[in-house]
Amino acid sequence: MTGISSLAVPSRFLIVTLGGRYLALDAESIAGVCTLEEAGYVDDPTIHGMVYRTINLADRLRISNSQDAANTRIVLLAERGACGSIRGTTIQGLLELHRSQVLPIPPQFRGPERQWYRGMILFKKSIAVALNTTWVLDEQVSSADGSDGQGSISRLVATPQISVSDGRVC
Repeated sequence: MTGISSLAVPSRFLIVTLGGRYLALDAESIAGVCTLEEAGYVDDPTIHGMVYRTINLADRLRISNSQDAANTRIVLLAERGACGSIRGTTIQGLLELHRSQVLPIPPQFRGPERQWYRGMILFKKSIAVALNTTWVLDEQVSSADGSDGQGSISRLVATPQISVSDGRVC
């Protein structure tokens, strides 16, 4: 049939609060969400026979965060044969957006941080930073790609920090 245009497929993100900051995770990489109790209060939860190694995202992003609060949720991630889990203070919900609503990382970001973030999303009069799931899972993806080193993701040495104009560091 002519005259019918295909609609752009929207992007979906799970918005998580970590240390008071909004983070957006690609919903396609979310294998599940559970409470500490459902995960059995273990460091590396095993769900349906799969071990999801814990990734301390708060440390990697240098965000102070209580990871054992009563409302803490464990987000299970899976991508390219690798899986891992992160702990979030609060799950804000699922957000569906058109790709044009995911703002690009500003040009001031020229270093390795361009690999950490996919973009920014306006959320609740603030910004949610869309994380690159491959970067979040980099150790797990590298080991899943094989020991010969081909196809593995190079490790980033620098520490992710965002400087803001008023002198704060995010």
